[in-house]
This record gives sequence, structure tokens and C-alpha cells, in this order.
Amino acid sequence: MYCRNFRDFKQGTQVSGRDACFEASLPEDIQLNVASSIPEEIESDWNALVGDETVFLHTRYFKALGDLGKMLTYRYAWFTREGSLVGIAAFQITIAESSDLSTNLESDSFFSSIANRFLRNKTLAFRVLVLGNSFASGEHGFRFKDSVSGALQPDLLEAAIDMIKKAEKENGNRISATIIKDFYPESFRFADRFSNFRFAEFFVDPNMIMPVKPTWETFEDYLRALTSKYRTKAKAALKRSSKLEIRELTVEDIDSLQEDLLKLYKQVYERADFKLGRLDAESFFNLKRHLHDCFTLNGYFLENKLVGFQSGFFYNGTLDCHFVGIDYDLNYEHAIYQRMLYEYIRLGIESKVERISFGRTAMEIKSTVGAFPVDMKCYVRHRAKASNTLLRLLFGYIKPSEFNQRIAFKEKELEEIEV
Repeated sequence: MYCRNFRDFKQGTQVSGRDACFEASLPEDIQLNVASSIPEEIESDWNALVGDETVFLHTRYFKALGDLGKMLTYRYAWFTREGSLVGIAAFQITIAESSDLSTNLESDSFFSSIANRFLRNKTLAFRVLVLGNSFASGEHGFRFKDSVSGALQPDLLEAAIDMIKKAEKENGNRISATIIKDFYPESFRFADRFSNFRFAEFFVDPNMIMPVKPTWETFEDYLRALTSKYRTKAKAALKRSSKLEIRELTVEDIDSLQEDLLKLYKQVYERADFKLGRLDAESFFNLKRHLHDCFTLNGYFLENKLVGFQSGFFYNGTLDCHFVGIDYDLNYEHAIYQRMLYEYIRLGIESKVERISFGRTAMEIKSTVGAFPVDMKCYVRHRAKASNTLLRLLFGYIKPSEFNQRIAFKEKELEEIEV
């Protein structure tokens, strides 16, 4: 819905948010369980259902991060039929913060004028329930066996959401909003079923993904695939960053550098307009300790001082670029962030992955190294009917950031690349 004046806005808010929607129904033959931890007796079945599709639903990942205090806690749901596990879902309860909500609103919208007047430069914080992973882009929230139809799955997930929200309310920890994230285009038709439960859809910034050609055996092969313009840019960045020493950090290294890693991580975290979840000092150590080679972390040193780091996860033919930390006082002079992008590519080629998922930030610079945007859709719902109607209107105006997509590869290479 688009409101260009107060009359349209008033008419929009008078529409009932729930009357035309369905209620979640749990079939008699399916049992739902919700807990703050995954019972040991179902761990193997849980992991078998996840398979190698994602590391972010594996029990090792949950053991690595655990609860992060007030900033993030987990709730797990599992569905059984005749005693057999048929579905799983992982929820995060965290604090969503926005330093300036008006920045992502359409400039000519009714809500943009409201936001500019009342929200600009004001920090908003509210407690949210997230079905999915606050730290990762992609479909990492749930998995079901093929015997559970796609039409039934949203009902089961809605039942789990209701159970969690009621339990939190009874404990005095009311949830303000629920977010379901993130769906790729091939899942849009399935995801639209959540609108039956008063969820409002909204698009977020695209995930920047770069296919890795199997014929690339070295980083030099990748450089040769670039146009002369972007190959020159790459070599310039490599030259500017030549004084950096890059080391793959062991568990022991990470343990000794925990505070330094956290300081650099916070420099990046604090720059985000919208924050959802936050790590603590032990997070990187625990991720490496539990995930081993599935998690990688490289430190960037200048004269033996840590000035940056990059981390990533390996799963299902993907290198998922993840948390980074940067000393921004040194970033421009030594091209720290640019070097990280090229090192991700080098690592992906050496590890024989099929694709590199760069995430949703800094889209334009990521396109200059060869990444392409893939649209992503999320869903949001406020706990109160009236507030939810306003939320639906508001998120209808939120739009992905605009950027200039650069094409870094030669035409011949583009013909052989599948995004």
C-alpha cells in the first residue's frame, strides 16, 4: 500500500490486520516441542535433517555461540510425527536497533516525511523474535522432511512462534515484533504464505554472491578473468596493502587476541544503521573451537599489531563471508577492506568452493571484485494489531539501498558464469 496523503494513510490503518487472516493449526498427528536447548537424544536426528545445506542450523554452531546474554538468546522448536523428527526451527531473541530508520525509506513517501520529522538521528530499540540467523544472510531458519508439505510448514512455524511468544510474555519478557528471514527468489512463492498470518513482506539489501569457476585453480586465474579496468584496481589494492601480514589464526591465537578482535569488530558493528544481535569477546574463540575447519579467521597485522580480521564459514560448496573487523584509521592507506575481499576470493579458489557469499553490505565495492546481487525478502509482524497495521504500512516503504552494479568480468567469462 502506498500513502501519498493523510486520507490514504487513514484508510489504510482502518483495515483489520487479522480478520482476513488464517489461524495456525497444528495437525493432530504432529507434536511440537519448544526449549532453550536441543536435547542430546535428538541431536543426531536434528543434524541429519539439516545435512550439509547450512552450518548455521547445526548443533555445533549453537554450542559455539550459545546465549549471548541480553543481546541474544536461542529458542529451538522441533516437530515429531509418531516419535520421528520431521521438522526443526531455530529462533533468536535479540535487540533490534536502528540509528536512523528514515535512511531506507522512499524519499517521496508519506512515511518518509514522518520519519524525517520524528525519527531522524534517534535510536530505536525493541525486542524481536527472529526465525533465522541474525548474523547470516540466507535461509537458515528451519528445515522439514519432504513428507511435510510446503503448505503446512508455515502453520507449524506459526504455532512455534505463538508458543515462544506466550512463554516469554509469562516470564515478563514480551516480544515486540517477529521477523522471518531471509528468502531467496526461488522461495518467494512459499514465503508468501506467511502473509496469511499478518506478516508484512519487505525486501532487504541483496546478498552479493560471486560464482567461482571450476577452471580457476589459482588467484591469478581469477585476475585474468577480470576486465583490464578491474584487474588494474585489484593490483593497485594488493600493492597498497602489501605491508599487511595476513595470518590464519589458530584456536590459541584467537584466545590470546579476543579483546583485540572484539574492539575491531565493534568498529564495524557501530557503523551499521540497523543492528540485529551482537557478538561478545568469546564468540570467535568458541566458533573456531567447535567448528574447526568449517570456520576460518584470518588476522591482518601491521608491524605485529592486529589492524583487521576476516572470518568465514564453509558449507555446501559455499564460502560464507562473515564477521570482519577493521581499524578504520588505517583502512584507506592500507586498503584493508579491499584486500579482505580479494583474500576471500583467493581462499574460495584454493578451497574449491562453488560460490562466495559476500553478504549484504558495501554492494558496489563487492560488485567491483565480481559479485552479483541476489534479491532477498523478509517478513515482519508486530505483536499489537494496531501497531502491526502501521508496521505493514511502514515496511511497505522500506526499500533496498541503491547502488551501481559494476561488471568486473570479461564478456567471455560472463557467458560461462552462472549466478
